[in-house]
Amino acid sequence: MSGKNKPISSVRIYSQNVGRSYALVDTILESKKLDFEIIFLQEPPWNHIRKAPSTTNPEGDDVIGAPIHPEWLCMVCPTKPNDPRPRTLTYVHRRLLHMRPILRQEWVNHRDIQILGLFNQGNYIHLLNIYSDSSSSAINFLSTNFINIPNVIYMGGDFNCRSPEWDPSATYIPMSAITLTELADSFNLTRSLPTLLSPTHFSSIESHDDLVIDLIFCANYSTSHIIDVNSRLPSDHAPLIMDLPICPDYINYKKRVLPKDSDEETAFISQVSEHLAALDCSDIQSSSCLNDISNSIS
Repeated sequence: MSGKNKPISSVRIYSQNVGRSYALVDTILESKKLDFEIIFLQEPPWNHIRKAPSTTNPEGDDVIGAPIHPEWLCMVCPTKPNDPRPRTLTYVHRRLLHMRPILRQEWVNHRDIQILGLFNQGNYIHLLNIYSDSSSSAINFLSTNFINIPNVIYMGGDFNCRSPEWDPSATYIPMSAITLTELADSFNLTRSLPTLLSPTHFSSIESHDDLVIDLIFCANYSTSHIIDVNSRLPSDHAPLIMDLPICPDYINYKKRVLPKDSDEETAFISQVSEHLAALDCSDIQSSSCLNDISNSIS
């Protein structure tokens, strides 16, 4: 690992559907603290942790949440008592605090999708942690809601989506797989290949196939990942492990833009036109007057 405030060239990522196991997450946080910078979890535990002092309840108020660890920053959207439990959860090691980790809730506020931002050499890069259920909820949400996320370098998780392109036992390509591939392409991401092909989901029912439904897409097509089958228990999903390059050479930085011919573009052009029409340019007698008008436009 590089020095505290020096640019780093890669981050090590651990991603797994943990099946709501509190004990498994506790074990992961402790055992991975020296070797990983980011932990992406799908179907995390969300349990009663403790009682908090209360001015209205003598027994204290329930504190509900996920496991915490002194070396990891737990990143999750705030929830209210009656909100559904989050199905994605991210831990960032405190070694990365100088990269100003942030969840981009202003872009997506969804229990199955997390957008992690890291400040890297003058720009924020973004990593997506995804849980998409059997109805393809997260895939459909991202594909039907135009969200122009700049500098996406990683999208991974449990997609519950089979395709012969990544699962040899799959016999057809469902629409969800086509949509997922198009979504990754819209972020300029390509599917990472595992170092050794293996199922990622293991069925407890003997007659059911083991599946490849946990995937990673990243900005650098040559970056592979490991399917760590030996470390999955008690989960039925194997963790995915990746060393993700984050130096600028591997990132296609781009600016946020309005979609061409969209309602947003039309509204923006209308607002700019009205502002320009309202400018008084009839009495420009000095460079300072011209500067004032230029500043009002910018």
